Amino acid sequence: MKQNDFEISIRFQGKQYSFVFGSQAYIFHTGILNGFFERYGIDKLLQYTDFVHQCYLKDDNRTPLGALADYISENWESVRDKPAREVLEDFYF
Repeated sequence: MKQNDFEISIRFQGKQYSFVFGSQAYIFHTGILNGFFERYGIDKLLQYTDFVHQCYLKDDNRTPLGALADYISENWESVRDKPAREVLEDFYF
């Protein structure tokens, strides 16, 4: 099976959003639970999902994904323009 043969779809507010990784769906869901959608809207929620996922993929540690997603959601304004490695360093230390 090729990577692009797998897709996870989420229906949210009448629209469907598709992800290649289950971790992306988890991050999307976490963003909704954290109130990210209410604060920033769907476009920023999708950016947040991608940003957290990129940090997750670049992490050399056993990432506590929920905690990382919470951290980025709570600190979005100050972390959104930082490189992933810098965000991870701030998150762990």
